[in-house]
Amino acid sequence: MATSKPTTEPRRRDRVRTRGALLDAGAAVFARKGFAAATLDEIAAESGHTRGAFHHHFSSKEELFLAVIARSDEELLAGYESLLDGPFPPDPHEGARRWHAVHASDGGDTALRLELRTLAFRDEELRRRLNAVERAATVATAERLTEKAAAQGMSFRRPPEQIATLLHLMSGALRVRAALGADDTAECMETFLALVFEGSLERTPTRPAKPERA
Repeated sequence: MATSKPTTEPRRRDRVRTRGALLDAGAAVFARKGFAAATLDEIAAESGHTRGAFHHHFSSKEELFLAVIARSDEELLAGYESLLDGPFPPDPHEGARRWHAVHASDGGDTALRLELRTLAFRDEELRRRLNAVERAATVATAERLTEKAAAQGMSFRRPPEQIATLLHLMSGALRVRAALGADDTAECMETFLALVFEGSLERTPTRPAKPERA
């Protein structure tokens, strides 16, 4: 009796699991050894898969590195949702406390991002792809900020994408500061959030209703 061919769904799940394992392995090896010293053989072995499996999902070590950063951005954006819970604009003190909780133990991720930027200075293609990854995260933040402001009948005086860019830049700078041993990052973020939200939001003017025709 002929056996039925496997459906595409199990194969798709296998591909997702394999890619996830490679991302996990890449993140672990990059954090442990740095980008330059990490090898594809070591990453494949850590993932429990072969070099062939690696090349099926990623064209190069650089592409895997960017994918690791992009996944981290997605996880961070999910964590940032807690910063926008509750009243809007967020209370600066509470927002800073939640920001600190999200980044309390991400020194390894911060080191990877610094290394990636150093590489991008000397590699135009890598720089272009890094900019695309970071822009996607910024756009997602700007869209969320705009939605939250609109829900409260408010709007930003300045372009939301610029505000989102500044939030990401300050967050990154303070994460580096924390990784180097500073203990004032939450306080600095609190001040920054107060400056951003207190100085950039305004009530959206309502249009007067048109008089009804007689």
